[in-house]
Amino acid sequence: MADSPAFRTGYMSLLLPSSTGEQQLRRNIRERVIHALAATGEWPVRIVIVTSQRVDDESMRLWFVEYETGPYGEVIDQPDEPV
Repeated sequence: MADSPAFRTGYMSLLLPSSTGEQQLRRNIRERVIHALAATGEWPVRIVIVTSQRVDDESMRLWFVEYETGPYGEVIDQPDEPV
């Protein structure tokens, strides 16, 4: 009997311009997480923005993201909370 695929929870930090609008921010974060996980053949089914903080020059923010991997192409719907 074949083992089921190993899915996991992971964390990532992303540096993005502070001026990025909310919808573009969510899109950028999703694209970056997908790209990073593609290197290991994984797919994010859930991405949660945990928090952010300004960096020294204040033109950038460091975003802390949690994700869960799962079957390719699947997405778990969740309500967007304001960022």
